[in-house]
Amino acid sequence: MKNFVSVLSGVLLAASAHAQIRQYTMAAAHSHNDYERATPFYAAASLQFGSIEADIHLKEGVIYVAHDPSAITPFRTFKEMYLQPVLRQFALYNGKPYADNSPMQLLIDIKTEGSSTLQALQTLLLPYRQYFDRNTNPSAVKLVISGNLPPMTEWEKFDPIFFFDGRPDSVYPAALKSRIAMLSVDFGQYAKWNGKGTLVPAELKKVTQVIDQVHQQGYAFRFWGAPSTRSTYYKLMDLGVDWIGTDHPEELYDVMHKTTHTTAGDMPVHPVYTPSYVSDATQVRSKNVILFIGDGTGLAEMFAGYTANKGALNIFQMKQVGLSKTQSTDNYHTDSAAGGSALGTGSKTHNRAIGMDNTYVSIPVLPEVLAPKGIQSGVIVTEEITGATPGSFYGHTPDRDSTYTLNRQLLSSKLQLAVGGGREELERDGGAALSDAGIQMYDNLDSWDPAMKKRTLVILSDKVVTSMRNGRGAYLKTALKKALQQLNASGKGFFLMVEGSRIDHGGHFNDLDYLVREMLDFDDAIGEALRFADKDKQTTVIVTADHETGGLALMDGDIAKGTLRGHFATNDHTGIPVMVFAYGPNSQLFRGVYENNEIHAKMLKCFRL
Repeated sequence: MKNFVSVLSGVLLAASAHAQIRQYTMAAAHSHNDYERATPFYAAASLQFGSIEADIHLKEGVIYVAHDPSAITPFRTFKEMYLQPVLRQFALYNGKPYADNSPMQLLIDIKTEGSSTLQALQTLLLPYRQYFDRNTNPSAVKLVISGNLPPMTEWEKFDPIFFFDGRPDSVYPAALKSRIAMLSVDFGQYAKWNGKGTLVPAELKKVTQVIDQVHQQGYAFRFWGAPSTRSTYYKLMDLGVDWIGTDHPEELYDVMHKTTHTTAGDMPVHPVYTPSYVSDATQVRSKNVILFIGDGTGLAEMFAGYTANKGALNIFQMKQVGLSKTQSTDNYHTDSAAGGSALGTGSKTHNRAIGMDNTYVSIPVLPEVLAPKGIQSGVIVTEEITGATPGSFYGHTPDRDSTYTLNRQLLSSKLQLAVGGGREELERDGGAALSDAGIQMYDNLDSWDPAMKKRTLVILSDKVVTSMRNGRGAYLKTALKKALQQLNASGKGFFLMVEGSRIDHGGHFNDLDYLVREMLDFDDAIGEALRFADKDKQTTVIVTADHETGGLALMDGDIAKGTLRGHFATNDHTGIPVMVFAYGPNSQLFRGVYENNEIHAKMLKCFRL
């Protein structure tokens, strides 16, 4: 694409640092038939639209705004509906149409005879010319005349504050090129698409050809009459259309304003392990159980990872599949405390409660059940060790935010191993008790000796256990390898919970790139566990989630390129069931649809307890 596109439409051509999908700004948003809004001009201007459209009629010397003559009323004049609001913008923002000096244009569609109407408009605007003269005022509003244009031979006689909206099938002399703001055409001439799904190949070819034709001539391009749907906005942006029109300003704003957070691509691709399936779904006793919890991870989050990893995911190598219903006892959608506790205790409870039933009575967590049998337990997380999910495997508190209590309970818990962030907080809350508890403490992965037989805490600074985007690196996979070595050394079996904690953060932030990077790291670690399970042949691997976060919908993508585009319905948790994948002996127990707390009992059955 040539440089003229960014100059004419304000479109940011450069891709974001973490995606290969072209990004647009609100400067490229066009409010089609703006005068039909409940609050003309202001609905679009409040969202910082780059272009606002008004249809005008000249009647008895007055310029009215209306689509048809029958809609003309005394108070719907161009002066009242558009000129005065523009002047207010300049007064409000100290001589600029928007506070940050983003560009604004008015696309004025003439419905009556072209020359006389434009002459009347020129007369009306003469006292206010300074607000529209881009030669003397870089912040001026650009005026683009469309509809019933005067003959080209008359263009030069009109004030140079006026630019014109041309047509792809017209030929314009070189002398007039500087007066042409864009070329526009009816979308319906090229496609009958309703804005759902995608264009059929023949129509896509015609649409692409007209866009390319206009760009080759050096003009910006606009369709009118295209469907006003999210899929249409995305498709037009992908095709390089310079002005994206809409009848629903808020919807287009949501798409454009969040586009850097709703696209992902150019991710580091990791290899996927192919299991042998020798021990899969056998009925021998499981010596070890590894439970992976993707915090906030629904099927959409998993498939986003699959797409970004170019059509491969370790999770999708697992053949035993179920669905877990995640509702807590006091809410349609659980939080991580109640969700984690259902997995850790086998009992559903109220949101925010950890290791307690719904009457706030403490009940045993899984490591407390396994310890008397000689089975060691561990947890690894990618956030603070006092997070609600890890806390559900060692703690008991009615409030997940009681981190002081959780730190003290961690020291006296039945966990043999805990790995995560929050070192500064742990040292403050329980530092003096570390040696009394006979615990070996490490503050980095490198110094951790997996041959250690004492209870072990590997608690790192939050600056280390940060997001993948901020440089966490291979922390999770490295920690998993060492944990498997240490826990397996007893020979009596172990339980290990591994949480992809920050997938949930990406959902809460409505940040697809953040989410997908965490998802890929989580899946890479799962491949390591599958490899261990095949070698051991007595290890069951389970992958599930405590809940889904964000209501992610995958709008579009390219698996071959690893790019995708999504839309979030909320920044909170949702109540949809989450996937359960299982591999190894007794993995068949995890098929079907069931309540989340049943996973606890199924894990005990794996151990034959």
